[in-house]
Amino acid sequence: MPARDWAQLRKVLRNGDSFNREVYEWFRDADGNDTRKALRDDLLIGAKDSIPIAQVKMTAFREVIQKTHLKPAIIGEPKSSYDADVKYHPQIVLYFLQDKQSVPRKKTAKDARISFRLMNETSETLTEAELKNWANKIKAEFTHPSLYRWHKGKIIGLYLDKANGFDFQVYTYSDEIAKTVIRKVIEMAGKAYNNDKFRFTTPERNTDPTPPQTRILGELITEPQWRPNVFVTFDHAYVNLWNDNHKRVLVDASGLQINPIFHV
Repeated sequence: MPARDWAQLRKVLRNGDSFNREVYEWFRDADGNDTRKALRDDLLIGAKDSIPIAQVKMTAFREVIQKTHLKPAIIGEPKSSYDADVKYHPQIVLYFLQDKQSVPRKKTAKDARISFRLMNETSETLTEAELKNWANKIKAEFTHPSLYRWHKGKIIGLYLDKANGFDFQVYTYSDEIAKTVIRKVIEMAGKAYNNDKFRFTTPERNTDPTPPQTRILGELITEPQWRPNVFVTFDHAYVNLWNDNHKRVLVDASGLQINPIFHV
């Protein structure tokens, strides 16, 4: 590419609604965090960057920070379409991710989600102050003194208390682990755990650590592993609001979420 053309394109990437603006938006909270600020500044395309340097920065932002190449295929519908059909109370979601050191090479980390609803709130009544209060609770319970970690498996722990917004279905290695995890979430939410509302099921089927392969269009592909035995660790928490397409992150322990209330 001629130098003049690259200079013009570089200006486009640096100014206006472009790549550098996207990086700034992703690291909007960076001014209060030296590590994130340094990372942001390293990724911004500079006024004298060459084409290879700009390409490296853009690739690093997409694949290392946003991890766009790891996004799984989703079978479902856009949130806006779902919200048009169903109006719901605010939902707080705790997201856990398999420990990185235990993820086999070229495999994707397993995850787990535990959520509950704020039955005394709506999208219209919930305030920024209340969100910060929830973020404080989650930070205290799931990140201190260390990130909360539990053993996921095939046993299903169930807890139903719709009046308080709890309808849990947690996959764990044992019924005691399921009970411990569920109790921790309930008590963090400021409610009383009732053992009469807890039950569990143990499927006869066993987890296969080496799933078989299926040939698809001539290529051998490993089948999904059914309810694997893995440890998952707190990664981040967010709130899901009706008629709001933004992901409102409360606490982030991964360093990859956009504008959380608290970084850990």
